[in-house]
Amino acid sequence: MCSDFSKNYIKTEDLKMDLLFEDAGYFDLTTYGLGIGEKKGVMSFAPKAEIVLCGVDEVRTILNNLEIQHTFFKKNGEKVMAQEVILECKAEASKLHKAWKISQNIFEYMSGIATYTHKMVTLAKEVNPNISVSTTRKNFPTAKELMLKAVICGGGAPHRIGLFDSILIFEQHLNFFSDKAELEKSFKKLKYAFIEKKVAVEVESFEQALYFASLGADILQCEKMEYETLKKCITLKEQYPHLLLSATGGINESNIAEFAKCGVDFIVTSSPYHAKPLDIKVTIKEAL
Repeated sequence: MCSDFSKNYIKTEDLKMDLLFEDAGYFDLTTYGLGIGEKKGVMSFAPKAEIVLCGVDEVRTILNNLEIQHTFFKKNGEKVMAQEVILECKAEASKLHKAWKISQNIFEYMSGIATYTHKMVTLAKEVNPNISVSTTRKNFPTAKELMLKAVICGGGAPHRIGLFDSILIFEQHLNFFSDKAELEKSFKKLKYAFIEKKVAVEVESFEQALYFASLGADILQCEKMEYETLKKCITLKEQYPHLLLSATGGINESNIAEFAKCGVDFIVTSSPYHAKPLDIKVTIKEAL
């Protein structure tokens, strides 16, 4: 699935300006100065520890753009053991050095997110097999698509890509209503205006959860709730069988199992976006 997501994210012309040019710039001073640019070389990539791989499509685009001969031995979303070769390239040294660091960075950052997401998904599903682990829109600016792809490669899902793809009512929306009658009228108007969309509401207490469930909310996003309060909110599904509940706020690898076992339908988290990049060793040598 993650191989199909954003296959053409990096267009050739954008690549030159946004990724390759950012690092290579106008001129490789070192390679040119040493006089090795035309020498044939071999470059390989391998992780220093076990990873869930992500970044294959983006790196392939870079290599194709530079006309570098290459062979991938692993796919996006695949577990790769320490020292297993992901990719091997053959080309002139000048081309290899242009592709080296940006390709390494893509693999390290995207695989870091994918691997961390996979750990969270595994921990959650061990106690709640049907649960989904979803990530927020609190991604690093300009990196949304790469980060979301990495989450998907790790077995997670986008919770909310942006304002345009889902309806989620926050306290910051509710602050514009002076009384309940006005709120309830607008809530029903919203439901019918986008009738095919589920309406989610962020709630911070059982009372608030009950109120919005009674209004017809489809999803209750339970923000930073105590465990017992969260379990109480889940009992609302008995009265409102269509209702979905999520736990969100400060959930990470260390506590996801605790929240998952209480019975929520999905976890909403930003923590994979802060995952540490994972070391990918790059070897470059002269071709024999």
